[in-house]
Amino acid sequence: MVLKNLTQKLKNISQKSLVRHSLWELLAKAINLTCQAAYFTVIVRVLGTTNYGSFVAVASLAALIFPFANLGSGDVLIQQVSREKKEFPTYWGNTLLIVFGASLLLATIACFGSTIIFAGEIDLQAIGAILVADLTGISIFTVSAKAFMSHNLLKNSSILQIISTVTKLLAAIVLATCVAKPKLWHWANLYLLSALITAAVGIIWVSNTLGKPQLDLKNIRKIVNRGIYFSIGESAGNINSHIDKTMLASMATLEATGIYGAAYRLIEVGSVPIYAVLSASYPRFFQQGIKGIRSCLSLVKQLLPFVAIYSILALVGFLVFAPWITYILGDEYQNAIATIRWLAPIPIIGSLQQLLADSLTGAGFQRIRSAIQITTAFTNLGLNLWLIPLYSWRGAVWATLSSDSFRVVCLALAVSWFYYQEKSRV
Repeated sequence: MVLKNLTQKLKNISQKSLVRHSLWELLAKAINLTCQAAYFTVIVRVLGTTNYGSFVAVASLAALIFPFANLGSGDVLIQQVSREKKEFPTYWGNTLLIVFGASLLLATIACFGSTIIFAGEIDLQAIGAILVADLTGISIFTVSAKAFMSHNLLKNSSILQIISTVTKLLAAIVLATCVAKPKLWHWANLYLLSALITAAVGIIWVSNTLGKPQLDLKNIRKIVNRGIYFSIGESAGNINSHIDKTMLASMATLEATGIYGAAYRLIEVGSVPIYAVLSASYPRFFQQGIKGIRSCLSLVKQLLPFVAIYSILALVGFLVFAPWITYILGDEYQNAIATIRWLAPIPIIGSLQQLLADSLTGAGFQRIRSAIQITTAFTNLGLNLWLIPLYSWRGAVWATLSSDSFRVVCLALAVSWFYYQEKSRV
């Protein structure tokens, strides 16, 4: 009898959409985690600290401006289509047009600007290939995944993530096995090819599954006006995550950038399960947000136990197993051990940030979220300018932890303010 009741409870839980979608995200992230670990290890070992540092520096530059490569059109698509499915074809068509135009323009500008930032230390051809891959290729992949999310097709979105990671792994294997003396530009071209393959798959799959893209040029201005706040907020968040790597390459050394970038990447890989759940819940914040921020916070309460437990376990794991990094990446990454330990609180801070920020976005306070993220970005920029010349990668670590903690406090204050305002009106 007990076993039967337990079985029925598990069946009921598995039928809940958030749980089911989270499981798909976790499955995709588990496969991605394995592929990313393999891809990351191959690239770091084959390229070495200096070439890998160059790749991290350019990829971080792309990440800083990436949100403006789609002008928030993917988030507007989720927001609108999750509430009104029949509007998908025009939003899909307009989103693709925005992405192609904005991303290629940004890639061109950034490529020329990089000659000033990196002072000619990195091959221009490699810079161009990486920028197009990360701005155009990954933007198309991202909006394709969000198109599936707008219809609650998290299974499709998850499979698309797997395709993206597998193509990068295959590119890394080709680099390691077919190129005698790999240079950065070899990897940049293979990286670009993998991104374009994923982009093509995304466009074809979404169009065949959900509907062919249609253009409504009169609606583009409205999408951009609404999406720009998503872009600003995401850009500010990316500045917090990536400005340190770009500044390290410019103000310290490419070797220091490679060491710091490798450590940060391992922290990101270890945080994958948290962000799988948070990604699966993102459309739900828009649906809950119609009722107000209190409804969004009820969703936060459901997610918080898993997020808290995993974050604490991740923190302990990073502290204990950090010395193993040299067995994976090689002895030249010895300094990354201390970097990983310093960055170990990032999963806790980052997950709290996203829960609070998504609550604001879902309830219609994206402007406030963006304002907080911009303030934090400038704080992070100032701290990096001050600390990196003095302490190299250690300064970057301290700047990241300080600014991210500051952002959590600001987001919590904003959520509390709107919560009590809403409560007082009831």
